[in-house]
This record gives sequence, C-alpha cells and structure tokens, in this order.
Amino acid sequence: MPLFDLALIIIIREIKEPILDDSKPLILIVEDSSVNGRLCERLLNKGGFDTAVCTDGESAIEFVNTNLPDLILLDIVMPGIDGFEFCRVMKNNPKIKDTPIIFLSAMDDEKSIINGFDSGAVDFITKPFRHRELLARTKTHVELKRAKEKLLRLAITDELTGLVNRRYFMGRLLHEYERTKRYESVFTVLMIDLDYFKNINDTYGHQAGDSVLRKVSDSMKLSLRLSDIIGRIGGEEFAVILPETEIGAAMIIGDRLRKRIDDMEINHKDTGIKITISIGVSPSSKNDLSIDDVLQRADSALYRAKENGRNRIYAG
Repeated sequence: MPLFDLALIIIIREIKEPILDDSKPLILIVEDSSVNGRLCERLLNKGGFDTAVCTDGESAIEFVNTNLPDLILLDIVMPGIDGFEFCRVMKNNPKIKDTPIIFLSAMDDEKSIINGFDSGAVDFITKPFRHRELLARTKTHVELKRAKEKLLRLAITDELTGLVNRRYFMGRLLHEYERTKRYESVFTVLMIDLDYFKNINDTYGHQAGDSVLRKVSDSMKLSLRLSDIIGRIGGEEFAVILPETEIGAAMIIGDRLRKRIDDMEINHKDTGIKITISIGVSPSSKNDLSIDDVLQRADSALYRAKENGRNRIYAG
C-alpha cells in the first residue's frame, strides 16, 4: 500500500467521526461465473457490505450510470469487453473515476497483473482467493476511499457553518467565470453581510454569535436552488453564485433570502435575537476582465445597501 494511503488512514483515525458511517458500502461484483459471483456476494454480505452482481462489462457500465458503488471487484476474462478495457472506461468516467477497482482473477502472470494496475486498478487478488483476505482488502480500500472523501470535505468546508469555505468558493467562482466566457452565458453573484453582527457578539457573547451564523447559514441554504453555491467568505460575510441567472431573477432570489432572514428570531437563553442581512448583487458581463470585476461591483452594491439603512438589496 502506498505510504500516502497509509498516512491517510492514520490521519483520518485522529478525526473523531468514523470513516465508515451507518450506510453499508456498496460493492459491485463484475464476474461472468455465476458460481464465483454468488460466492463473493455471500461473503461480502456476511462481512457487512451491500452488493450488486453483473455478469459482463456492458451491464456493469449500465449499472454505474444509475448507481455509485464504493468499490468494484472485477474479473478479467468476460464476454464482450474484458476487465482491462472496463477498468479504463471507468477511469475515464468523471462520476466513477475515483472508485477503487480490485481485479479478482485466475490470471496471475506478471503481464496480467501489470496490465491491471496500468488500467487503473488499486489491487489484484488471484483466484482461488482466501476469504479473509478478500474481506480485509475490500474493507481497507473502501476505508481509504471514504477517508479521502472526508479529507476533501474538511478541506473545502467552513467548520462553523458547514458551507463551503472562501478558498473553495473562489475556485468555483473562477470556474463559473471561465465557463460563461466560453459559452457566452451569464451568472450572478450575491454578496451578503449580517447587519450589526458585532453588536450580537458584544451583547450576547460569541457563543450566541456562532449560533446565529449557523442558523442564518442553514436558512439561506434552504432558500437556494441545488445548482447555487453559497459560501462563508469572512466573519459575517457570505457570497452566492447563481449560475445561468440574469439580474432580474437574481434580485428575486436575493430578496427572498433577505425576507427569510428578516422573519427569523433566533432563541438564545430565553431571548429572541433578531437579525437582518444586506445584499449586493452583480451579474457577470462580457466586458469583465476577471472575477474581480464582478466581485467589485457586488461589493460596491453591498456597501450602498448598508449605507442606505441596511436590510436592503442593491444591484451593481
């Protein structure tokens, strides 16, 4: 096992949350022999895994189009496309490319093993296999996959609110900017600031302030579409990317956010805390030279919203 993967398991075990959550990992078994397929299925089910069995590469490709397995156990010799070709197809599929693939084959010659790893597999088990070894290797690679996913979430998430952090948000904003330039489309940015947030910290304490940030974040996220991206970019500052959204629709979405927060009352030690937000809105423009142009307009609009009484939404 690569040193990086070993280090990853050590690091992730220092995190209090378990890697393997309550959901059973799904293992896709791609095996043309019904006897071997059933054997693997029974063994993995007994070991605590959910399983699905496909008898050829074509049906397995159809399966992953609608399901996302945690790991694939793959034979080499199959009708239609062989295991090597199937593995290469999986590694070229953005949806499934990070799913670990273990070859399970009677072909134990050096060339086959090397071809397996060159195709993108993470491991190679020869038949007849030892039951405990198959379970151990499967569990290890599933654990590694989930560990990497957990570290990625930790790297892009704001710890307090659960929203994406500034670094990830700016990366997504750059991606959206480049996409709209390429396809001559449009996106809109909302810059959001909590009004008089310092007063909440000073009056009720930072614990109350943190509670306000979390609840406001949850409320705003529920008000947005699945395609929208909201991030916490500063202490009490948030930003939203609205893909494929013109200024008119963006103003409606932004005002819905503003009203939702204005209607909230956050309970803290038997006290109701009221909070409002100010919003600056800016659509992208074909004349923009960088994402800074969009952000500057949205920030200027936010400044005007706060200067003109707060709890307002202005376009820039």
